[in-house]
Amino acid sequence: MRTRTAVRFAGGYGLSVVVSGVVSLAVIPTVILAAGDRAWAAIAVAQAVAGFASVIAVYGWGVVGPTRVAALDPERRGAYFYDSLLSRIWLAVVIVPVAAIIAVLLVPGYPVLAALTVASGTLVSLGAGWFYVGEASPLRFLLLDTVPRTIGTVAGAVVLLVTRDAVWFAALQLAGVLVAGLVSSWDILRRYRGWTPGVSAIRAVRNLQGQAAPVAMSATSSVYLNVPIVLVEVFLPQATAAYALAERIVRLSLYATRPVVQVAQGWVPNPVERVMARRAARVTVLAVVIGVAGGLMYALAGPWIGDVLSGGTLTITLALAVPMAINLAAILASQLTGFACLTAFGMDRVLASSTIVGAIVGTVLMTPLLFLLGAPGVAWGLAVAELCVLVVQLMRLIPRLRSAAG
Repeated sequence: MRTRTAVRFAGGYGLSVVVSGVVSLAVIPTVILAAGDRAWAAIAVAQAVAGFASVIAVYGWGVVGPTRVAALDPERRGAYFYDSLLSRIWLAVVIVPVAAIIAVLLVPGYPVLAALTVASGTLVSLGAGWFYVGEASPLRFLLLDTVPRTIGTVAGAVVLLVTRDAVWFAALQLAGVLVAGLVSSWDILRRYRGWTPGVSAIRAVRNLQGQAAPVAMSATSSVYLNVPIVLVEVFLPQATAAYALAERIVRLSLYATRPVVQVAQGWVPNPVERVMARRAARVTVLAVVIGVAGGLMYALAGPWIGDVLSGGTLTITLALAVPMAINLAAILASQLTGFACLTAFGMDRVLASSTIVGAIVGTVLMTPLLFLLGAPGVAWGLAVAELCVLVVQLMRLIPRLRSAAG
């Protein structure tokens, strides 16, 4: 992929990010001010549960799918997508009810809101954004995946302002997710033939073979990324809303850089290993630069952004902003070194092992630091964990780049 082409693709994916990002930013004050900070906290906790459930439901295709689609001959892409869709549907059927029950138990005061939020957050796994990245179709990504979901979110926010009932927001957001999944799947299966229809659960299970490494990586990562807010809700419920706001700004920052990751996933792979090593080396340097810049911006502007988004009702303290900034910096770097570079070299196991190291470190640190420092302690546990993930990836990636470069 030439530089000009990469810029064009980045611009295409960037438009999707801008649309989703603007809407997501606008929704935060809408929910907090119209429904209250407890409803906002309930949504955040339910979304954390959905974050883990969706990892199981998508079963690794979101991680390795783009690279594999890019490498597949067009006549094989339809069968690859249909097999993934069949498996993801069966997984969703199993995981959504379980996740909904867990969320309702965590926020018993908002059972319907929690269940709907979990459903929409988990069923995002049925989307086809990863496939559009692999086939380099940013316009389809925007029109068929991003726009329907965005319309659902906007409609939900409008109805929320009128009714002051967050259940309508969650219900319409779920409708947008379902429409996006249906429309994008129809588009792909219409354009790519060679797939065989079927609804067999046995076939769906067989399709899961070979996905263990990315699933282990994503699941472990999701545990220590989504458990923190659950810990805060259980032990410090009065701090949940502010912590959720700080965490949401981190996630929006990560989302804003997603086009860079998506382009890198399609650009780094090359049949000539020396060329691929040079590209991966450039992406690794870029990863460090983006990570440092993003972390500094969060540390300096995070508290102010939180004040603006919450209408002054919630405060992100400096004690919370600093570890969140380090956390963001490490993730910004590791998502490039991991998803773009390690997967290109077929080092999925390294990606998984780095995440497991981070999960172990985070699990060990978060709870004692929570009792010692409060909500900022949880953020420090995350920050140290993500730094460990990045260090493990670089320790394995850099020698491989040197070897491949000759």
